[in-house]
Amino acid sequence: MIKKYFKTIGVIALNTFRETIRDRILYSLIGFAALVIAAGLLAGSVSLGQDLRVIESFGLTAMLIFLLIITLFVGTQVVWREVERKTIYLTLTKPVTRDQFYLGKYFGICLTTATSALIMGAMFLLEIYFKAHIFSVPALFSIIWMIFEVWLLTALGLMLSTFTAPLSSAIYTFCLALIGHASTSIWQIAQKSPAALKYILDVIYYLFPNLEKFNLRNEVVYAINPPFSQVWTTVVYFIGYTALLLVLGLMAFRSDEF
Repeated sequence: MIKKYFKTIGVIALNTFRETIRDRILYSLIGFAALVIAAGLLAGSVSLGQDLRVIESFGLTAMLIFLLIITLFVGTQVVWREVERKTIYLTLTKPVTRDQFYLGKYFGICLTTATSALIMGAMFLLEIYFKAHIFSVPALFSIIWMIFEVWLLTALGLMLSTFTAPLSSAIYTFCLALIGHASTSIWQIAQKSPAALKYILDVIYYLFPNLEKFNLRNEVVYAINPPFSQVWTTVVYFIGYTALLLVLGLMAFRSDEF
């Protein structure tokens, strides 16, 4: 019974992956991202003795931006598109529950974003190897952490798309991503603020996802391997926060009337 349950989720995930990977917009974004990452070589060549650091910083930033765009384009529209085209009714008439449909869509999008990240990441690692003749372990960790980040944002965008329009959920997800990357600054400001403002900022800091946990760009630039304590706490944070978003999304999707 459990095997059949997860097999159904896997089938939906694979179909979602095939559908999204055929999207011309996705190919365009991956191609454009590859060009931007390659442009880091040009940016590095005009720096004074800091060419590798420029390439690493430029490439990782470009990857994150394009993965975020892919997440916003795909993650916030996939369920809405099924409802809009009425294809969800056909799917749910089969022995498929709403939970299986929702989780299948999530894992399908995760597979799409992971594939995109691995394509761009491979180009980025080859770029570093071409320039410095080294395999950067911190860069590999940074790419994996970036995948975790967009998977978390996918869960967030998918949850928001269950009760808002695609454009609205994309905007909300983008704004929460900005807040998540500003979490360190928010915490620092909170420590110097009056009691009332500090309370509000503390709520924002602990309630919204802290995406700076997945930011290893400084470690890559200075060739520092993340310590084991940082690795396991980040993995636990990712699993816990993503699971919470999926549970909330499932609750909203179950009660959704369409």
